[in-house]
Amino acid sequence: MSSPIQLAEFAAALARCLPQRRASPVIAVANSAGPDSTCLLFLLRQLFPPHALLSAHVVHQLQPASNHMALTAADNARSLGIPHHVAHIPWGVPPFPPVPTSGPVERIARDARYNLLFRAISHPRASLLALGHHADDQLETAIMRLARGSTLFGAAGMRPSRRWGMGFDSPLAWFGHHGLNTFIIRPLLPFPKDRILATCRAHHLRYINDPTNLQPHLTPRNAIRHCLRDDPPFSRPVPLPPTAPVTFRQLNNASLCLQSIAPHVGGEKHRLYAALTDLATRAEYVNLKVTSHLTQHALPSPISTLLLSSTKLLDITDPDVRFALVLRVIRYVSFHPWGSPRADADRRQSSIHRIVRALWASDPQAKKFTAGGGVLWTPAIYNPNKSLRVGNQCLHSTLEPDDRFCWLASRVPPFSKNPQQQGAGSPTKLMIDFTQQLAAAIVSDRPTDPLQVLYDCRFLLHIDPPQMPTHVKSALEEHDESVSVKVLPFTQYYWPKVVLQRKSQPDQVLAVPQETATPDATESPSWISIQWIRPLDAT
Repeated sequence: MSSPIQLAEFAAALARCLPQRRASPVIAVANSAGPDSTCLLFLLRQLFPPHALLSAHVVHQLQPASNHMALTAADNARSLGIPHHVAHIPWGVPPFPPVPTSGPVERIARDARYNLLFRAISHPRASLLALGHHADDQLETAIMRLARGSTLFGAAGMRPSRRWGMGFDSPLAWFGHHGLNTFIIRPLLPFPKDRILATCRAHHLRYINDPTNLQPHLTPRNAIRHCLRDDPPFSRPVPLPPTAPVTFRQLNNASLCLQSIAPHVGGEKHRLYAALTDLATRAEYVNLKVTSHLTQHALPSPISTLLLSSTKLLDITDPDVRFALVLRVIRYVSFHPWGSPRADADRRQSSIHRIVRALWASDPQAKKFTAGGGVLWTPAIYNPNKSLRVGNQCLHSTLEPDDRFCWLASRVPPFSKNPQQQGAGSPTKLMIDFTQQLAAAIVSDRPTDPLQVLYDCRFLLHIDPPQMPTHVKSALEEHDESVSVKVLPFTQYYWPKVVLQRKSQPDQVLAVPQETATPDATESPSWISIQWIRPLDAT
């Protein structure tokens, strides 16, 4: 029989998850009333006082047991003295769709659940959400990813800690810049399910098993879970959902591929767990190497870009490190929401390998190009004593002393063939008019909170209306429709520029990113600040 999780080993696993900096000491727990979250809530309570924790439960109303699960989750939190928050999904009330009865029910329910969880933990300003994913969940994720064609690096699965991310371009799954300061942690990832159950038994914890988790025909993950219970795993075929993106044979081959990573371990299931440990160790090593390289060798470059020395890149020979470095750079520079698949070039291996071939060519011949993720790669020459030279002409230039051939990663230009085309890369997305918000702040009798404007998913503008310069306030008070305050793009890197526009007058620049020109206004521009917000770390 498996042993319960000891507090010391859980504390060690938790320490590996906690980000070095977080906005709040409060840890929220997604409490479903299942054994995993029940165990997680209990273990966290042994380490933290009740006020440092928050239990959050989402009621889906998609199965008869929903109300019972909600009551059990609340009782468990109450018994531990932990504050508890319950949220009911308001199906049919925008941005929530009607109750899903067919199609991707699991994905829709997940998006709705995460929307409410994010709202719940934002209220008390918790900056961490702890999830109860464990080693068996990780194994299911690895098998599914391999079956769908992922690399072994991608098969490392869920990370113990990651930023929530900006989300996607849909009202239900959009979190904006707030998602960059909120983290998801998974401290139970090192522990298999049987040890979680043993912990619940040892401490007499009440929980509810979700009956849908054991029905293989509902989701591919359920089918994998069912097959992993066999000895050996995948020894008996199971029916997959009609919409499953993989076949049973692909899942079985993925399981065998994982086992081949740890051939020295006895027993199929033990080999799978050992492979997960090896992959996680490898992923951590790769991420550390990428961070080290970017920290030590990224050259000074304009804000919103990254400049990489070709010579230093050639020092990297590990193909996994090369692949991961390209992904990291794309995620940093891209205008797509941080954390979304688009910001990772949809992880298309062909695209990433095309970039790798160009950047690691011993004799660079590629002209500037783009290969996904909204990032433009341009040849450049860096000299600490001269201005940066950028363009295809750099490929054929004779290098002078102190010159270094480099690649500059920058935002790709917006659509030019069809300027009216909609989407994240549309030119219309680069113009924001917030005249009405400023005008409303002028006439408001109540204290006005600072405005925060996310620009191009890359910059965050902080605007403090009470500090608005007199000439801007006077212009807005004229109620002239030709007067506006807008954010427009400027430079070839599409930085935000805040301007005051008046009829028959040139635009007056009110604010630009700090490392660029001085604003035209004679007053201090402190009422507007512009911040680059995309992180370069591995989370």
